Amino acid sequence: DTIAEIRGTELPDEVVIELANSVSPQTIEALQRRFRLERLAQQSFQLTGTTFYRWRIPDRRSVATVVRALETDAVVASAQPNYLFMIQQNEAKTIERKIPEPKTEGDPAQYELAKLRLPQAHALASGDRILVAVIDSGIDASHPELAGAVMQSYDALDTPAVPHKHGTAIAGLIAAHGKLLGSAPRAQILAIRAFDPAGTGAEGNTFSILKSLDWAAANGARVINMSF
Repeated sequence: DTIAEIRGTELPDEVVIELANSVSPQTIEALQRRFRLERLAQQSFQLTGTTFYRWRIPDRRSVATVVRALETDAVVASAQPNYLFMIQQNEAKTIERKIPEPKTEGDPAQYELAKLRLPQAHALASGDRILVAVIDSGIDASHPELAGAVMQSYDALDTPAVPHKHGTAIAGLIAAHGKLLGSAPRAQILAIRAFDPAGTGAEGNTFSILKSLDWAAANGARVINMSF
């Protein structure tokens, strides 16, 4: 529901449908034929105990028309467009790729450390061993600022994976501990790629974000960061 309400731009010919795991394959096939849809992907989700399906509308019917029709079917737990989301470019600057001397107070240029009172916060807690999932574009786990911070990685997309400046910068804002200082420098990152480069930014969709959320929860994330 939270993702549906964010309301990004939607893919013009796709819907995301949720069904109970108890629904038989025969019923699912009948539902697909009845609504004239083509299956693109499916995945069971531990968070909800249901299965989500990514289906394509092969004709010229609008997404809204198909979603409204699906919502009237008793078998369908939920239906929504497959929304497109853009990462927020104004949140992150590229982390300089230099091998620095470790610091405990961050670079003097990080004026926000004082504004956020992070030195005082770090006297109480620095995120030691807390798993933070970052659902974003590809993260460069080899970056000196993130040395040893990325515990696991997950790719929710089918396209080739490449590191990306936005995901790397967001991970740095959280867990940098070299020349720069993150908000939780001793946190451990679950690096999740749900966004692909597109133009000057990156795009992700509802289905890949749902997959990412489920994986993060299944792998023990205490915090999930979504900068989109």
